[in-house]
Amino acid sequence: MLIIKCKGVKINHKYDACEFLHAGNWGDSELIEHQKFHKSLENSDYDWLGFDTSQPFGKFSGRDGKRM
Repeated sequence: MLIIKCKGVKINHKYDACEFLHAGNWGDSELIEHQKFHKSLENSDYDWLGFDTSQPFGKFSGRDGKRM
């Protein structure tokens, strides 16, 4: 299971955050519906930035204690 968040949108060259978070997997119906929502609004002044996943807790790179 992943924590997937919406990166937001760029409207008239300004970034606008989106509060959408989903705990699940790629391809879940909630993600598809959220993507359809943003895609329906896209035009020359509105660009959707897609999804991003957060780092899983407890997974470290082994170097300097930093996460991968």
